[in-house]
Amino acid sequence: MIEKNKGIYSILSSIFFYSLFQKIMSGTSFRKKIVKKFIYKKGLKVLDVGCGPAEILDSLPKIEYFGYDINPAYINFAKKKYKKKGNFFCKEFTNKELKKLPKFDYVLLLGILHHLSDDQIKKLMTLIKKILKKKGNIIIEDPIFVKNQNPIAKFIIKTDRGGNVKDKEGYLNLIKKYFKKVESKIYHQKFIPYTWFVMKCKN
Repeated sequence: MIEKNKGIYSILSSIFFYSLFQKIMSGTSFRKKIVKKFIYKKGLKVLDVGCGPAEILDSLPKIEYFGYDINPAYINFAKKKYKKKGNFFCKEFTNKELKKLPKFDYVLLLGILHHLSDDQIKKLMTLIKKILKKKGNIIIEDPIFVKNQNPIAKFIIKTDRGGNVKDKEGYLNLIKKYFKKVESKIYHQKFIPYTWFVMKCKN
C-alpha cells in the first residue's frame, strides 16, 4: 500500500478520529449520497472492499453486505454497531476469498484506490472481475487532482494518507482496461474545499 501511517497520520487508525475526520470533511455523507443513487433495491449482494467502520450501511436498503478491512478497530466497530446487517472480515481481500463468497451485484471501492500502487490496483480489478455478476457494477470514489483546482482542496489532497492520488486520465487509463463501460464525474465540494472523482463501471 502507498499510505502514510506514521506520526500524525497514525491517529486515523482510531475509529473515533477517523469518523471525526470523515465528518469534518463530509467524506461519509458524500459517499452515502453517491451510493444511494445506485443501490436502492432490496436483496442485492454488495461487496465493500476497504469498508472502514461500514457506516455506508446507514444509507443502504436491506441487502446482503460483505465488508473487508485490515483495521481491527474499524471491523470491531462495524460488528458491534451493525451485527447481523452485514458480514465483516478483518483481512485483505485476496484470491483466497473468492471461493468463500457469492457473485455480487455491486462492489464498492470508496476512497481506496489512492492508497494502492498501480500493480495493487490491477490485481484488485482482476479479482473484482471474477467476483462480479455478469451485469454487475463497481462504484469507485477517490480524491483527484484537476487543473485550476482550489488551492485548499489541492493542499488537503496532497497531505492525504494515500500516496497515489491521480488525475482523471490516470484513473481512467487503469480502470478502462478491465470494464466495458465506465461513467465518471468530478465533484467540487465548496466547504471544506475538496475534489472527488466518482466512477461507475459495468462488467
